Amino acid sequence: MLPRELAPRFALSQAALFYESDPWTRELFAMGEMVQGRLEAEIARCVVDLDCDPGFRPPEDEDGVCKVHTDFGETIWQEEGFPTAEEIDRLLDRYHRPFHDVLARTANRGAVRLGMDCHSMLPVGPPKAKGAGKKRPWFCISNFGDSEGEGDDVTASAELMASLKEALEKEFGEDDRDEDVDLVRMNDPFDGGYILERHGRGYTPWIRLSINHSVYLQQTESYDEVPDSDRELIATVRRRLLKVLATFAESID
Repeated sequence: MLPRELAPRFALSQAALFYESDPWTRELFAMGEMVQGRLEAEIARCVVDLDCDPGFRPPEDEDGVCKVHTDFGETIWQEEGFPTAEEIDRLLDRYHRPFHDVLARTANRGAVRLGMDCHSMLPVGPPKAKGAGKKRPWFCISNFGDSEGEGDDVTASAELMASLKEALEKEFGEDDRDEDVDLVRMNDPFDGGYILERHGRGYTPWIRLSINHSVYLQQTESYDEVPDSDRELIATVRRRLLKVLATFAESID
């Protein structure tokens, strides 16, 4: 969503906003009673990025908590329309701080064994992103580690990462995909974000899971139009993801 008071100054098309908003992840990762708690982003990521440190903000950081341009270099706001410092403060008070406060309380419940930060990703890295122009895997799982999930300051153990990778491979490994597209990669193209950084440093492990748009969206030649969305396919992918996570949950101590 866009805050009503800022909508007249917003410059992106509906298609650009679609691709900037983790499309259909709300439906794909609807896990129902499988989880202790679930928290959804309500605000468009290009207006307030909940996975970004609130201290990273323009003009010092144009790709910070409030974006100036998309990953394709499109201007998000009309001329002179970018939120003022006071408006950014209000946006953070309204959306960013409450989201992380609730997330912290939910994740610290005694019965929670793992936190999962769920995203989607474009099939090819956009111009301003890490790995620009390179094809991305169907799934990226992240813990601030290396390609094996290992590291000195990871948010989940390499064993947990390997278990999730194995569960994804078991469910999706026989599906047709381009030969040069990996099924699962660890920490590539994403090694983590602010959500993992802030909430994954306690006793509860955290993993970021990103799914490629090509798994569930019809691919188009450009990003100038909102693609057709096959609700039946999205529902099928959701059921398969639930199977993956149910298998993976058995490996969590």
